Amino acid sequence: MTGARVVVTGAAGFFGLAMVRALTRDGVRVLATDRVDESGFKLRPGTVGELVSYLRRDLERESLDDLVDGAAGLVHAAALTPADETAGDTAERLLSMNLQAFLSLLGAVRRSPTCRRVLFVSSAGAYDQSTAATLREEDADGGTSLYGAAKLAAEVVGRRHAALFGREFAALRPTSLIGPGEVERPSRPRVTQFAQLMVAALERRSVRLERPQARSDWLAVDDAAEAVALLWRAPSLGGRAFNVSSGHPRPLTELADAVVRVAGLRVVEDGEVVVAGGPDRAATISNERLVELGWRPRRSLEDVVRAVLAEQAPATAEGA
Repeated sequence: MTGARVVVTGAAGFFGLAMVRALTRDGVRVLATDRVDESGFKLRPGTVGELVSYLRRDLERESLDDLVDGAAGLVHAAALTPADETAGDTAERLLSMNLQAFLSLLGAVRRSPTCRRVLFVSSAGAYDQSTAATLREEDADGGTSLYGAAKLAAEVVGRRHAALFGREFAALRPTSLIGPGEVERPSRPRVTQFAQLMVAALERRSVRLERPQARSDWLAVDDAAEAVALLWRAPSLGGRAFNVSSGHPRPLTELADAVVRVAGLRVVEDGEVVVAGGPDRAATISNERLVELGWRPRRSLEDVVRAVLAEQAPATAEGA
């Protein structure tokens, strides 16, 4: 489907920008959409800019039919990832953005004569990752958060909707993505420990690690984006879910060591910045289903650090 147009929602976000980059490098024309004004939509280096157009749109409140009009498919990545699901009306906002907006998009897809394919960006949050077990796609149970439960519910609805109306559907469940372009946004107020380490390295500030043995499946965002491009050009999606993972959990110390080796980060007991490991995600999230299609994670942790330095260090220097 190279050359066809695909709509990417959440395109100004961390994963969204990586997907736009990967798709255009495959020759795909992209209509990118997000809530930010066009002035706030900044393509990453390596994106084929002439293949990208941008349209600001609030998926919860504005018309969606014209977004998919004439498009061959949709990659839906827009989501709300709150820091505290219990605060105020956060739970209701989460469900509105992560479920209701997707349902509205499915209605637009159904009414479109051209939009035949939907790739839904779900999450490894659909799993309970707290135990040292191997998790495959059929093991998803909604995980331990409302976010994970909403993602899994959207998968189920999307799969059934596609079967009823003759569309192609697949869900991708990325693990903990790291790489260039990760910043805090209103829809994603938390950044990964990797991003915190990189900021400290760029600012030449020392770091103290807390819960350094806490594990997570760290995956280069550009590896995950290449999985999206692969599925976009696949002849059939089959309504399946695909884990997008490195295939093994790694502790925070391993992440920090890569930043130390490549970016000169100093990790000391009395460091200026505290970077704390999150919940210990001990599970191994199998990526075998995606590997069978020809994908594999190609970038090492050191490669990811180098990519961030290449893209973010010049911007940091300009802003100094």
